[in-house]
Amino acid sequence: MGTVSTACQTLQATLRQIWATGSTYAEMTMFLGVSRDQITRLRDRLGLPVRHDCSKRKKGKRHADPTPKEISARTAEMRAKHMATRMAEPPRTYRTVRETVMFRVERSREMRNDPLEELLDNCGDP
Repeated sequence: MGTVSTACQTLQATLRQIWATGSTYAEMTMFLGVSRDQITRLRDRLGLPVRHDCSKRKKGKRHADPTPKEISARTAEMRAKHMATRMAEPPRTYRTVRETVMFRVERSREMRNDPLEELLDNCGDP
């Protein structure tokens, strides 16, 4: 390998010291003014021990899959809660088909201000 500049030697020495303190990658990048990739390359070159990210740490034990009895009990509980919520709602009122048609007719009478509609309505009148 070629010669290493004094600035590079200083950076390497500083990185070794910071690494030994247990600083995070974010703290090292801010302090040294280099990217995380550069710190990783220097770590490999200097033979520093690998420091794992928090996101890559081992996760806790998974819960066992629920049994069919537990699933049915939870489903029944959710259904009961849903039905209680629905029963507490005010009753819904629905329009009959006739009421819906009458509503549309009344609505169209209210909206008679369209000149094109008036022209078409009066087209057949003498």
